[in-house]
Amino acid sequence: MRSQNPGLVVLAVGCAVLAGCGPSSRTEGEAILPYLEAVQAQEFDALFCLSAGAASAEELGEDEDQRRIAFEDWARAEIDAYLEGRDAGRVELAGSPVKLVKLFSLGRGTFFSFGPVRSAGEDAVTVRTDLRFGYSRQDLSRLSPGTTFYLCGAPVGAVHAVRVPVGAREIDLEVLESVSVDWTLVRSPASGRCPEGWTVASAVPVADSHATESVTLVF
Repeated sequence: MRSQNPGLVVLAVGCAVLAGCGPSSRTEGEAILPYLEAVQAQEFDALFCLSAGAASAEELGEDEDQRRIAFEDWARAEIDAYLEGRDAGRVELAGSPVKLVKLFSLGRGTFFSFGPVRSAGEDAVTVRTDLRFGYSRQDLSRLSPGTTFYLCGAPVGAVHAVRVPVGAREIDLEVLESVSVDWTLVRSPASGRCPEGWTVASAVPVADSHATESVTLVF
């Protein structure tokens, strides 16, 4: 397949959210979408309140201000770990959802839809999201020589770094076409300056849910 849309790791903005005002869409709107925005914008105060357990984590500090500072240090370290893994060709997704959000460009263009919401115990639910990447439709013509961009590969977590060459060239790659992710959300009580609401506990790619496609990048 040949690329036909603007490149870089960011795709055309869009995510398909289920219509209506039922519990499913309300849960998604309260937790996952703001979480994605907070990660990508590095809004650490918002991310603090949207991360399950952070506001009440005494190990982060004796008071809320100390906990917020320690949390921001931790979140920045997660972003640094993503960048290091990306540049090395593989991002380890175990742990927090921050690296997953960055790797899959969630909240910055990758198309996804929300699936069913399932109970995960008292005051907890699991929400499935189905992600679709558009690498086969990228247009690389506006990228200048020397620009490096990144495409997700397989197994999940693998990253292809592509440097735009000088002159005409074709590069064949096997990239992710789609993958499903299960989000665990926890209903958290108000704590300090954080209101009561749904918070993100984890986000894990569903085993064997990914599909790949072969693409030819034409420069």
